[in-house]
Amino acid sequence: MFGALVAAGVLAGAARAAPPAGVETRALWVVRHALVSPGRVDRVAEIAAEVNVNTLLAQVRGRGDAFYKSELAPPGESLGGASAGFDPLDQIIRRAHAAGMEAHAWINLYLVWSAGAPPVSPQHVVNAHPDWISIRSDGTRLVEMVPTEFQEERIEGMYLAPGNPDVKRHLREVVAEIATRYAVDGIHLDYVRYPEPTVGYDQATRTAFAREYGVDPVQIDSPDSVTLAVIGAERIPDLRAKWIQWKRDQVTDMVRTLRQDLNLMGRPIKLTAAVIADQNAALNRYLQDWPAWIREGIIDAAIPMAYSPSTPVAARQITAAMALPSRRQIWAGIAVYNQGARSAADKIRRARELGVDGIALFSYDALAESAGYRRNIRAWAFREATIPTPMPWRERP
Repeated sequence: MFGALVAAGVLAGAARAAPPAGVETRALWVVRHALVSPGRVDRVAEIAAEVNVNTLLAQVRGRGDAFYKSELAPPGESLGGASAGFDPLDQIIRRAHAAGMEAHAWINLYLVWSAGAPPVSPQHVVNAHPDWISIRSDGTRLVEMVPTEFQEERIEGMYLAPGNPDVKRHLREVVAEIATRYAVDGIHLDYVRYPEPTVGYDQATRTAFAREYGVDPVQIDSPDSVTLAVIGAERIPDLRAKWIQWKRDQVTDMVRTLRQDLNLMGRPIKLTAAVIADQNAALNRYLQDWPAWIREGIIDAAIPMAYSPSTPVAARQITAAMALPSRRQIWAGIAVYNQGARSAADKIRRARELGVDGIALFSYDALAESAGYRRNIRAWAFREATIPTPMPWRERP
């Protein structure tokens, strides 16, 4: 079956034409520590222009915080003593637009904390709403775990509970605040998934599922004699499958709702997402059904994070993405932090051969650290300037 999918992907990639000359989205992920001062923001724009990037994905919500003026989240702690008048998002938008680039607000959606010490601000969601943080099936509360436990369990940190209605409302407000107050060209979603399939057992999520299906997920996982007598043992496997799908659907519904909210803003705002490149892992480990998002058209571009240093592995993941039926775009997420410029340029070449609509580099840091790397990426992959690949469905009528 997998071989058939890959073969289908090859055919789909071959049939799908790459953007014409002079047209290609070239995005650059900019992690929040590059936005902590006016001088560093200016440097981001300079380096992006130097390598012919045309789209900046600027991380303005990293861990439940704000690298912009917000009434909903506290300022990022790494901003420290930055001038009270300094607004990283406003400045990166102005610098990007002056250089002819798009500026997208990169938001880590569900991941809200990972440091050893708790957040300082009482306004931070971890302190203000600890009940919004996910709970594992064994009762472990992510809000009570420490970094060593996260490392052992291979979980990035504290995640908001996607099935909690209050979480959904809060995240809609966060995105709306950015989209209404800033001239962003797009909203870019990251960590729009679960950390693992065993998460989702907070009381609000369990209650929401029980309202639909009449049974607590805990009873599905570990049915007692009463549950078995009422439900019937034969229904348990089906209910377990429904529980997993329901959790996937909560993430998809969040993305769909954000798209609907952005549609009401009165201007065309793109919605893109960084997604797990391995589709099997995305669906089953992280409960991230991003193939459905591009089939439905609720995101404008999916960016599979094909970060492997192996060109065959990255090409296989991009091929699988290109095989999906969709009228939306695929941008190939290529790492520049873990491989040389020649290897990264080779992956960009392969992605173009497969017909991708754009390239996204992770991340700015690697380019900022080495002038030689920048020269080589430009010479081998981004020699000529381009404009972002058009999205006709987002153009003004």
